[in-house]
Amino acid sequence: MKCLICGGEAAGEVCNQCIRLEKILFQKEWSFKAGLIGKTEDLRVAVSNLRISGRLPMSDNPKALNTRIDNVSHYLMNVKKVEETTYSGKKAVMVTIENPDTKFTRYLYLPNLDDMAGFSASINDAKTKAASLTERIRQQKGLAPAQTGVASTASAGAAASVTTAPRPAAPTAPMPKPEKEENYDTVALSGMADDLSEFETKIKKLKVLRDNGILSEEEYIAEKKKLVSIF
Repeated sequence: MKCLICGGEAAGEVCNQCIRLEKILFQKEWSFKAGLIGKTEDLRVAVSNLRISGRLPMSDNPKALNTRIDNVSHYLMNVKKVEETTYSGKKAVMVTIENPDTKFTRYLYLPNLDDMAGFSASINDAKTKAASLTERIRQQKGLAPAQTGVASTASAGAAASVTTAPRPAAPTAPMPKPEKEENYDTVALSGMADDLSEFETKIKKLKVLRDNGILSEEEYIAEKKKLVSIF
């Protein structure tokens, strides 16, 4: 299938290349036992600036019928609703996922989550970040036009309104240049600063592991090559 962000080949809704740009904003692990004799399940959820993922109860209907616990991974902009409900008789958060491409709707359940307010707030914050990052990635891929400045739009509107009444001819003067025209390439590169910082941090950690004898020199070189190929 196609990545919903950059259009590249992907095993899920988000390709591995885009996943490398995500930053975790909320993360939780907890245990849940359904009923008195039910099996205790280890659940987890992570909200990043691109996805909601983890191991959660999932169903294709809002009444939690035929629910199964499975690994999930969904593009964050497909999150349509977050609301409180019940699951197996206990308070839970229900997340509604709607994929406009595949036309399916899924419902994720977070039963007994001890920070429902924090989770809901992180979804709202993450969706804002996801929209911005998605736009930037698509512009870099040539899938979306670069944003034009407000000043140029206002100038165009002003120019259109001038034609409503004739005026005496006047000496023409060069149009003043904007104080500063934003270069998209510079914006895009600065947006990747966090990823370069992450790369440097991981390289330093590998050196520490090597210096402390946890990694051999061969293992250190191999891991370093992996990082270079990723970033």
